[in-house]
Amino acid sequence: MPVRFFISKELPPELADKLREVGAEYLALPLIKTVPLPFEPEEVTRFSPQFVLFSSKNGVKFFFKRFLPEALKGVKVIAVGSSTAEELKKLGFEPIIPNNFSAEGLLELLKEWDVKGKRFLIVRPKKARSLVQDFLKERGAQTLEVIAYQTLPREEAKEELLKFFSKGVDCAAFTSPSNFKSFLKLAGRDVLKGVELLPIGHVTAAAIKKEGFEPLEPPKEYTLKGIVESLVSLAKGL
Repeated sequence: MPVRFFISKELPPELADKLREVGAEYLALPLIKTVPLPFEPEEVTRFSPQFVLFSSKNGVKFFFKRFLPEALKGVKVIAVGSSTAEELKKLGFEPIIPNNFSAEGLLELLKEWDVKGKRFLIVRPKKARSLVQDFLKERGAQTLEVIAYQTLPREEAKEELLKFFSKGVDCAAFTSPSNFKSFLKLAGRDVLKGVELLPIGHVTAAAIKKEGFEPLEPPKEYTLKGIVESLVSLAKGL
């Protein structure tokens, strides 16, 4: 029987090929959808940020639907993660990228700076940890949060998801805490019995542990590429 994997995100062709090369059957299916939320561009203009933090490419996408990139000329832009950075580069920015693609990695970067009195705009989803905001406030920075979008479960994915899991799955890989939480809402806990759980990073790992599961170690690189490389290694070991 071929090894069977689930990934909570669509795969680009080059990564899909890597799984096929090791004979894996897989379902790459996003479990969340993003919905834009209104915010006041004028408030951002009045705040006149010196730094803007983006934690996801969705934040970039929805923020700049309502705010002109040209209006941030001369502002330092920080991207958490390579995909977020790529979205910003398409708009002409040269973002600063933490070595570790997480809020903790961003904190390590910010600890090297004198942020007191500096103005930081934080673009985030409706539900997000306040780790960075709390750190900046403690160090005397001024912050403004823009809640640009929210994530909701993709109810339309439920049937396909359950059908795939009914035939057995060796490992399920989750690309965010919200994807894992949506999985539980759509498919329930029982389908994960005997299934290895691979988180994209330690934040997702913590969300999995919180629900009583013991995840595998995250990949060295907290990206979709890192996920696939871990799955390929797992397939070769089975």
